[in-house]
Amino acid sequence: MSGKWLNVRLLNRDPSPIPRRSPISSIADKLLNAARQELGYSADHGQKSKYGAWYATATDTSPSLAKAPWCDSFVSWAGQQAGLTTSVGKFAHTPDHQAWFKAQHAWSGSAERGAVAFLKKDGQVGIVEQATGGRVTTIEALHGAVQRVTRPESAFTGYGLPRMVQLPLYKGTTTASYFWDDGSGRNGDTGHPASGKPMQKGLAASPSWPMGTEGYVVHNGKKAPFFVGDRGPGTPSSSGVMLDLDGKTFAELTGGTWNHGNLTVTGNGGAGHIKVDYVITKWGAGLGKKGAPLPFSTGAYSVNDKSAPAPPTLKFPTAEPGKVAQICAITPAKASGTSTVAPEAPLVALSDAVSEAVATPSLRNTASTVPQPLVPVSVVLALLLLFVAGAAAAYRYTRPRGAHRA
Repeated sequence: MSGKWLNVRLLNRDPSPIPRRSPISSIADKLLNAARQELGYSADHGQKSKYGAWYATATDTSPSLAKAPWCDSFVSWAGQQAGLTTSVGKFAHTPDHQAWFKAQHAWSGSAERGAVAFLKKDGQVGIVEQATGGRVTTIEALHGAVQRVTRPESAFTGYGLPRMVQLPLYKGTTTASYFWDDGSGRNGDTGHPASGKPMQKGLAASPSWPMGTEGYVVHNGKKAPFFVGDRGPGTPSSSGVMLDLDGKTFAELTGGTWNHGNLTVTGNGGAGHIKVDYVITKWGAGLGKKGAPLPFSTGAYSVNDKSAPAPPTLKFPTAEPGKVAQICAITPAKASGTSTVAPEAPLVALSDAVSEAVATPSLRNTASTVPQPLVPVSVVLALLLLFVAGAAAAYRYTRPRGAHRA
């Protein structure tokens, strides 16, 4: 357990401030803006699509992928156009795409704007534009055309969350303990954290990483963010315990309960050390050594390290043409009373009578094209005039007559 012997801290404080976390830019807006520009694009199955051709060229794969079903290559293309390949991925095969989001711990059972939505049927995929009232509206490549489609939530198996994908700068596996140094002197408390930051959930101690370093750990499928705000473990780091997590985070990862009264985690089978996978997403600007964690005894915590190891190479599995040919819905959807609308028009709630999907008909979406109504205006006006004239004539010959004078 953390106790008295796990909380050895560096006594002198590092004056370097921990940078404030910058706000996340709207990944959803960027991705949806790229997808909306493509509304109305069409290419029949078996014919070359620009998204399939892009994927085949970008990944240097089989030219046959240019004519393969392109529902997933469209999503990846939109991500690339938005500058979000590291968050969206580069895929043409939806099962691989799902697995990648799950491996990034960026998977959810709930829809949200900008999520990549995976359907239960046909290996179909799209980008969530709106989720409300038990209905999910996506922009996707369906039946050879980029269009909006609204379905019940039950039609989806889950959602990849681009906003949750974090590009690793360094990653590895280590043993973690826990601590809570709030200056109270309880249970081996050695004083306030060395960074000067107050003890809090998410604050971790490292024997060597620079102050302000950010990342996350994963234990038994559970993910938890951290930032380095203290030094430690001390002596245990020489035995491979290279990370001290705050007690509250440790309790969440192990299924235990944080007891603030005595600064211990209970109900987790007595675990005081756990194996974790760690991912560094940002190196701090303070003193410390970047890269693999080093024992406290090495003094690496006092190094002014201006270099960093090269981040892992970003790789995506290459799609196999035979597998891609088996995904994406190929049977036209059953529509009910839908009409063509401009891409910038507000979303309209579609009838619940359509059990599976309601697809908005394709729409040309070029700068020089003005969306045309389904029936020409001149025809509508002519029909309206005929109706008014007919109604007036009918009223004249069928209205009640007044009483005759005697």
